[in-house]
Amino acid sequence: MYPAESRQAIVDEVYDLVGPMIFSDEDLHEKTLELVGDRNDTLDEEAFTETEQYRAARGVVKKKYGEDELNGFYFQSSIKDISDRFCDYLMKSTHVDDVFDSDNELAKKIVVIVKRFDTRNVQ
Repeated sequence: MYPAESRQAIVDEVYDLVGPMIFSDEDLHEKTLELVGDRNDTLDEEAFTETEQYRAARGVVKKKYGEDELNGFYFQSSIKDISDRFCDYLMKSTHVDDVFDSDNELAKKIVVIVKRFDTRNVQ
């Protein structure tokens, strides 16, 4: 077991490592608003997201960033690449003392976990 501080450091480092490679629906929404140039805080966002302009921009953003969607996440790199980067992190991190699986076995486990994860089950 790791103390809470060490666990949080690992979470933060992993997030920094793979976070830019995985987008959520919220990320796509923000990119859509950027594309249409929405910087107006007074805009009724709910009404705007129903407009044809928003839907068209959302389609462009989704085509650019959202082609590799799985369970509510949009992958900008292959799951295998993300898994490999995660394994490399685990092997080199000063916060991780021991890794008991081979790189290949660890990578396979990470891929299985990512494929099973579903945002609808997160509270």
